[in-house]
Amino acid sequence: MGTTFKIEIDASQQGLRMFLRDWQEEAMTVLWDNSQKEYTSREVFNQVNKRLSPGSISKASITNFLEYMAEVGVLKKKEIAGKGGQVRVSSLRSP
Repeated sequence: MGTTFKIEIDASQQGLRMFLRDWQEEAMTVLWDNSQKEYTSREVFNQVNKRLSPGSISKASITNFLEYMAEVGVLKKKEIAGKGGQVRVSSLRSP
């Protein structure tokens, strides 16, 4: 069963902000800024919290958002060996 994510359109905004919340846009910006790198959800979470006010979003929200973006085909996900076991990493899907 896939991750469910509610996308709302905010016609008062422009660009991606019409469809994504600020933290979602920042999460995608982290990936776009270095499109060749694979990121763990913790790395994305840490970068988003540096760019926005710390504590403004939970790691679980970032993880769920990245999972959803992979399910709809925007991101690639894979598991790699990490400390204490397998770790999922996200990267941009090639056009």
